[in-house]
Amino acid sequence: MCFNASVMADAGIIQEIYGSRFLEERFDRPAWFRSAFEHPAWPVLKQGEPAEFQALVWGLIPRWSKSADDARSIRDKTINARFETIDSKPSFRSLVNRRRCGVLVDGFVEWRSFNKEKYPYHICLPEKRPFMLAGLWDRWEDAESDTVVESFTVITVDARGLPAQIHNTRLRMPLILGKTSGELWLQPDLPFAEIRPQVQPVYKSLVAWPVSKKVSRPGEQKNLPDIQDPVEYPGLPPLEPV
Repeated sequence: MCFNASVMADAGIIQEIYGSRFLEERFDRPAWFRSAFEHPAWPVLKQGEPAEFQALVWGLIPRWSKSADDARSIRDKTINARFETIDSKPSFRSLVNRRRCGVLVDGFVEWRSFNKEKYPYHICLPEKRPFMLAGLWDRWEDAESDTVVESFTVITVDARGLPAQIHNTRLRMPLILGKTSGELWLQPDLPFAEIRPQVQPVYKSLVAWPVSKKVSRPGEQKNLPDIQDPVEYPGLPPLEPV
């Protein structure tokens, strides 16, 4: 699962890594901690369109949604999509060949269960380097208001490595794209069935640490600079090396 993420990397660093233009003012920043249920405008690279990061709304609205009420109802249910079933579920199966995308983040948050309590962890790459999550996107036209919404979902897989130790109840993690898998995922002419066996999640290089339980409290202001700071919890055992 992946419902909360951050992307605070400098635009110059992002452009240097990906070679894609990044216009910060288009996105809901700062994003030290943003919930997908807020449906923020997030930086995404569309399949076959590498020139520029585009602002898409987190929470996929299928193009066949009939009304704004339908769109609001479904987008909370399509924040994530299971890799194992994206080619069969009605909301996603028409997107796997032509509407794949890479979702830019530099960290995400999951909860670890221990002694009947849950502890939040910030998970990222060393030095908080930005990376891509696999996603799918769609374009919905609201005929009533004559508006267009482009939105996306983040794909999840079975958890491995540190994410498996942290998200130890549901054992899911976002599909983190490496260099090779990212290139395959965003290639415009490769069918999903062809690349599916080759898209393996990055997990061995991840680092993680506990953060404040503030991130778990409804109504609490969480999008703050110190929200990613490490917190020590007495009695909480360290994670095992991967």
